[in-house]
Amino acid sequence: MRGLEGWYNALAAGDAVKIQPISSSEGLIEALVPRKNVFGRFNEKGSADQAFAANVDAVVCVASVNSPPFRPRFIDRISVLAEQCGVPLIIACNKVDLGIGEDDAERLGIFEGLGFRVIRCSAKSQSGTAELKDALRGKVSVFIGQSGVGKSSLINTILPDAAQRTGEVSEKYNRGKHTTTLAVLLDSKDENFTLIDTPGFRNLAMRNIEPDQLSSYFPEMLSLLGRCDFGASCSHTHEEGCAVMAAVERGDIFHDRYESYLRIRAELEDNSRRRKKNDAPRPVRNDKFRYEEEEW
Repeated sequence: MRGLEGWYNALAAGDAVKIQPISSSEGLIEALVPRKNVFGRFNEKGSADQAFAANVDAVVCVASVNSPPFRPRFIDRISVLAEQCGVPLIIACNKVDLGIGEDDAERLGIFEGLGFRVIRCSAKSQSGTAELKDALRGKVSVFIGQSGVGKSSLINTILPDAAQRTGEVSEKYNRGKHTTTLAVLLDSKDENFTLIDTPGFRNLAMRNIEPDQLSSYFPEMLSLLGRCDFGASCSHTHEEGCAVMAAVERGDIFHDRYESYLRIRAELEDNSRRRKKNDAPRPVRNDKFRYEEEEW
């Protein structure tokens, strides 16, 4: 289909298309209506960008505080993709009935301080689910989360007719097993919101951002851009007179968010070098970029 060359998939949940009817129940897709935005990731297996959702108004990142553990660096990556998509990020922190540790509570507070909406909720006890519903009304929202965080259970709670499959968390690895295999659009009949459920992630490769553009997707860095001694050419990784690094030293930028910036930028730079050598993108093998690591 024209305009989708190079994508892993031709169409995504949320796309609008023009159809030529061929019977009362069948039709042929003739064209894709131009998208206002697209949310996706780089598909390592297919070596191409993969769209999960299109024409969305919000990204909802579902996390858990326990079983599996809270993974703030995964949320950092989702926040970058939401900023790139041009839509607000909502962090739905599930399983709060299990308790929130001091470190996790601090990190959630950091996210709130950056302007991201954080909703503390529980699919099991249904606490916070009314607030989540209220945040979704009038929107098309894509739900994203790592396997096992209870994304499908949370969707079933706020949209009982969805009947999304749910799974258990592996006791051996303390991480989830995939239950959702395809992105699915779910429309509420009476509550004026639409959800797009996506497969649980174990790997979130980032490829389609230029390294020098990355800092513009970190809200805490925006006011500092151009104020470094090296100006717009500063990478914010090692240069003297870097305003961003100085802000980290002062505590104005949370150190772990800055660590996420460094890791994502290193991944993007690695991919950029590969492209310049005309090599096909390959999976990053460095352990620090792997989802399975505890620090993610």
